[in-house]
Amino acid sequence: MTERTFQMALPGPVVLGLHLPMGSVDAQVIDSLTAASVILSTQDSTGPAADAIHRAHARQDGQTMAVEVPEIPGNVMTQTIRGNRTVQHMSVVSGSMTGVTIVNGRVFHGGGIQGPVVSEIRARVLLPSHSSLAVVSQSADAVVNGYLDRMEFRSVSGDLRLNGACELRAQTTSGDLDIVRVTDRLSARTVSGDISVDLYSGDDADLNTTSGDVVARVADSASGFLRAETVSGDIRVGGSRNLRVSAHSVSGDVYTR
Repeated sequence: MTERTFQMALPGPVVLGLHLPMGSVDAQVIDSLTAASVILSTQDSTGPAADAIHRAHARQDGQTMAVEVPEIPGNVMTQTIRGNRTVQHMSVVSGSMTGVTIVNGRVFHGGGIQGPVVSEIRARVLLPSHSSLAVVSQSADAVVNGYLDRMEFRSVSGDLRLNGACELRAQTTSGDLDIVRVTDRLSARTVSGDISVDLYSGDDADLNTTSGDVVARVADSASGFLRAETVSGDIRVGGSRNLRVSAHSVSGDVYTR
């Protein structure tokens, strides 16, 4: 196993940026926590994933901290065991591959793959209350527990599950955006993934997908404007009593009330 910890030098809320090309992010906001930290780990003691952790670096400027993990070069497959299933993901594909099934860049069945298989890089992020977080990745999934002042998520095929934020800006290509609560501004965009918002109480929301579904439940305290657009997906917006809603789908069903 390989592990490194990056600790924020100053106490209090932070604005933390994390660049993790592949792997998973588990973030938690803790009210009693004094200073933020990022723990990077992989089950491998040697190899490309371990090397990437050793080459990771952090920058701090006041209450701002940035942690960057370099990309793993070459044809590398990361393997993650989640419950009773194994998920594998290719970084860069060049050369021949046989007997492989790939869905949104994730390899579910494989054989004859030219390149090493490494354990994923996991980032555990611990944040004091009133902190903000930005995650940039190619395929890393992110789970955020607790309430953030601001959250930004940019990925190609990664999923986001967010417990709560005052403001959220999320963009992914084939990943899903599963949002529990947003209390101010919300911008969520994906191409083939779904967008789900359990409770929105802000005053400006933009939900946009091409082939995914959009499902949002709006609190009575929400105001302003909510835009929901998709090409072939379905849209369901409920509880929009005090909110102006513009919902449009080319070939899917639209339901607002």
